[in-house]
This record gives sequence, C-alpha cells and structure tokens, in this order.
Amino acid sequence: MRFHTIAAGTALLMLSATASADFSGTIALFSDYDYRGVSQTAGDVALQGSLDYAHGSGFYASAWGSNLDWGDDSDADIEIDYIVGLSREVGDSGVAWDVGLLYYSYPGLSGTNFLEVYGGFSVEHLNFKISYSDDFAGVGESAWYIDGGYNYEWENGWNVLAYGGYNFGNAYDRSNGLPVGWPAYFNWGAGVGYTYKHAYFELKAVDSTLSGIYEIDDGVFENGLRGILSVTISIP
Repeated sequence: MRFHTIAAGTALLMLSATASADFSGTIALFSDYDYRGVSQTAGDVALQGSLDYAHGSGFYASAWGSNLDWGDDSDADIEIDYIVGLSREVGDSGVAWDVGLLYYSYPGLSGTNFLEVYGGFSVEHLNFKISYSDDFAGVGESAWYIDGGYNYEWENGWNVLAYGGYNFGNAYDRSNGLPVGWPAYFNWGAGVGYTYKHAYFELKAVDSTLSGIYEIDDGVFENGLRGILSVTISIP
C-alpha cells in the first residue's frame, strides 16, 4: 500500500507542473455498500468519500474510503482504495479506453489487502471492463471480474442505468479459495438517478446468482435482491 501511495503522489507532483489538472472530491451516503452483488456493510448505511485528480494527459488518481461491517469477528471496519490509471478518447469517435491499478486496503485486517489491474473501453452510453488480481482478497488465489453496463442521461438531469458482471477464477474454488466458499457467480444492478447541481440521487436494485446454501438474505455479506438508495455530493 505504501509503495502505491508514494508512486501516485510522485506522479501527481510531476504532471501538475507540466499541464492542466483538476482536483475534486465526493461525499456520499448509501443505504448499503454493495460490492459486486455482495453487501460490505451487512445491509446497513455506508458513508463514503473520495479525493480525485484528473490530468489533461488522461492520467488520473484517486483515494476512496468507506466504512465496513464484516461481522463481529472481523477487525476490518474501514476500506481505503488507491487508484491510478490512464484514460483517453480515440479521436472524435466516441470510443474511449481506460487502464489502471486499484489497490484495496483494509486497516485492521491487512492480510486481506490486494492489488487489481483493470482495462476497459466505452462507446457512447455503453462500457466494458475486465479486472484481474493474482491474490484476490489476500487468499493467495487469482480472480477475474468481467463487467459491462449502460447509462443514458437526459438533459433534464435524469438518467437510467443497468450493469452486470461475472466473478470467477481460482479464488472461487471452494476447496482453497475464499473463506465464505462461494462458487463463481453473476451480479447485476439496474436503477434511475437524478442530478441537481452538485448532488446526485440514485435508486437501484441489485442481486446476485448466489443461491441455496450460498445465498444470504440478511446481515453480513448479504447477496440477495435488495434496493439501494444513495446521494452523492461532488466537490467542487
């Protein structure tokens, strides 16, 4: 974690001296923190925030945080993620590509920290991304996540969104993977949003294909069908 933080900070200082740059941030309140179809706050409220940097060259960096609830036996109460990447549009085609690194850190339970590399592209309102980690959630096994989505915005501030993803890899091998023992699974979400000045409101439904003994309808790592309401304030 320290290496990636220092590397990101050094890059920021070097680039800010040579071209245009922009700093921003967000503060958000969610009725539940959903990560790829699984609640990270036991179905309860999550307070989240980010500090973001975007450079004219396409380079970007971000630090993002949220509270967690992984149960009484877990020492992980906070998640802090560090992101560095590069994104550019291909001429005036409406096609853009994006590659980067995302480091998940969990103060109090550092054994679950892990690094993920990702790459993707977008075309108008559609986007696609693939992510890979060779030590997913610190279990020593690899995992892939392939996801895609659609987001359409009207000039009156309303938007609709839909997305889906597939979680798979050795980390989902029940014999030596995640402690929860989940097999590979799909997750999805769909909803509506509204932007008013610096505030964005969203209501969506999320679910996963985990079923039977793997389905959790309430509490820690809840992964069934549920609704999530959120409000995000952008600064500035």
